[in-house]
Amino acid sequence: MTLRKFLLSILCLSFALCSLGQTIDNNQIKQDTIPSITKEIIQKTKPHSPGRATLYSTFLPGLGQVYNKQAWKIPIIYGGIGTAVGFAIYNYQGSHKFMTEYRLRANGITEGRNPDYANFPDESIYNLYYAYEKNFELSIFAGAAVYILNIVDAMVYGHLFDYDISPNLSLNLTPYCLPSINSKPSFGLSMRFNLK
Repeated sequence: MTLRKFLLSILCLSFALCSLGQTIDNNQIKQDTIPSITKEIIQKTKPHSPGRATLYSTFLPGLGQVYNKQAWKIPIIYGGIGTAVGFAIYNYQGSHKFMTEYRLRANGITEGRNPDYANFPDESIYNLYYAYEKNFELSIFAGAAVYILNIVDAMVYGHLFDYDISPNLSLNLTPYCLPSINSKPSFGLSMRFNLK
């Protein structure tokens, strides 16, 4: 019995000495834990708000994307809005030009008419005015659509900002076979979700 206690105490002492043989680098601990601790504290005190991102994008397009840390979307947003505004200005000027020409012709006034349109019939002038007016309205709708998509994008990504995408999330599909005594075996597919 004493030999068994002696061997057990030597075994425990050797495990204790082996565990004391590892050295811990204090600089490594300080560098690894302090930034992660401060990030956790900052995230706990100031959570990411999807409502704030939505309001930012409502008041200034692209500001919600900056808040969501997606500043690369700003040129796309302003490119879409700028293109829509450019088409709207071009089509408004065209519709105004043809509307003036049509009104002068409808009232029988020859002074102020554009000589370039002298060979165009009245119906063609009206059709050109109508086409430019429709394109102007479509340009306004396109600009509004880009503005609304900017707000929706900021809101959706604001909700997905803290979404965990890690390798610990997985789906495993495994085929299976259930034997049966009276009938044919059942074949199928089982799904298993692994979450952290």
